[in-house]
Amino acid sequence: MSYRRILAALDGSRHAEAVLSSAVEQARLNEAELLLATAVPHYGDGAPILVADIGGQAQRDREALQVEAREAGKALLAKAQARATEAGLAPRSLLLEGEAADVLCRCAAEHQVELLVIGSRGLSTVKELLLGSVSHKVAQLAPCPVLIVK
Repeated sequence: MSYRRILAALDGSRHAEAVLSSAVEQARLNEAELLLATAVPHYGDGAPILVADIGGQAQRDREALQVEAREAGKALLAKAQARATEAGLAPRSLLLEGEAADVLCRCAAEHQVELLVIGSRGLSTVKELLLGSVSHKVAQLAPCPVLIVK
């Protein structure tokens, strides 16, 4: 099977390096477009951060957290972009905001991705049943084949 557009889901974990390597390899083999994406949490009005909001402090804390999350996401994408460019590709970077599995699946649909590459978190079976995992949810909901990298 040949893929024309591949999405690498990066999260800064120890699996992200393997995800990027696999996605770059698949993009090169298939002469495909490579999309690099990371999802940062959305710290909106409904996000629980503080028990009490004294003088609007909770909103300022949310805004600061959002800025930090976006900056960390941009740094992660810049590093991945440099690696993919060194490999001879011209990737596009996407900074997504929201619950990771949901925004990754939405991104895959909107960009007509044909392969989504994501890392395995390596959770135990019990933890996965209790907490769920991003890769498990993506594998269930993605509109395209999913390659889970260990």
